[in-house]
Amino acid sequence: MKVGINKGIIHRGLYSLTLISASVGIIALALCPQTQVSAGQSAAQTAGPSATTDHSPSHSEFPPGDGREAVMRVCVKCHSPNIILAYGQNRVGWENTITKMARLGAKGTDDDYSDIADYLTANFPPSAVQKVFVNMASDKQLADILGISIDDAKAIIVYRDKIKGFKSIEDMKNVPNVDVKKIDANKDHLVF
Repeated sequence: MKVGINKGIIHRGLYSLTLISASVGIIALALCPQTQVSAGQSAAQTAGPSATTDHSPSHSEFPPGDGREAVMRVCVKCHSPNIILAYGQNRVGWENTITKMARLGAKGTDDDYSDIADYLTANFPPSAVQKVFVNMASDKQLADILGISIDDAKAIIVYRDKIKGFKSIEDMKNVPNVDVKKIDANKDHLVF
């Protein structure tokens, strides 16, 4: 009996630690200014505002509007736009995030930060839809989000680790014996 209790406590502790670690990792990624050119990024993209505007990916999931250009120029320099898509916030939440980013090195003017806060508040409010980063999710998180067994979720994680992460929902559907219908039905919960 004690073994079962200890395992339950250990699993809850590990789950909590995993969530905290994933949260810290996401925040660190979001806050880490990067100036190096990555393999998929041209040198022109890091040269300045006009280069970013002219050559950046379209990011069609970001609707047009005042502040969009500032988001693309200031925020997407440092982190993937998927972070913004996954975590809608109210005005206070976005202002706190922007303040933290500026403190950690985001480069923008006061007008940029104000435009970014207005744009993100209008277009990315808090969501009732729970989202999970599939490349960092635990087996429990995947099982809960997809409505599958823990064993199936573990199989997804094994495959994810084998291919060094999913790049798209299509990659996730390639997991052997995965219920593709459940993945499709829950795609709004998944962030790649």
